[in-house]
Amino acid sequence: MTLSRLLPYRDLQTRHLRLLLATARAIAWIGILLIAAGIAWGITTLWLHLKGDAGATGAYAMMAMSSVVGLIGYGLLALALSGALAALIGIEESQRKRAEREGNS
Repeated sequence: MTLSRLLPYRDLQTRHLRLLLATARAIAWIGILLIAAGIAWGITTLWLHLKGDAGATGAYAMMAMSSVVGLIGYGLLALALSGALAALIGIEESQRKRAEREGNS
């Protein structure tokens, strides 16, 4: 497996917006990691709650579940932001290619 297979938006190419593409890829990885951390924290919390180690009250479970929802929510927000940046890059690239085609005609 090559490293390029792990890049988000690996098929997206740009000439002028390379920094924006790198930013979109970094934000996508942050979003993926936040979602994975939220799922792992949710599983751990559920396991501790069902095992009985989380305490007698449900306050710990409520606090932990709100942090799980927050992690997953921020992860989805990061993925949406990186998708919007990637869409802008795609629009710019298609406009550039169309201008090159019309200039050569």
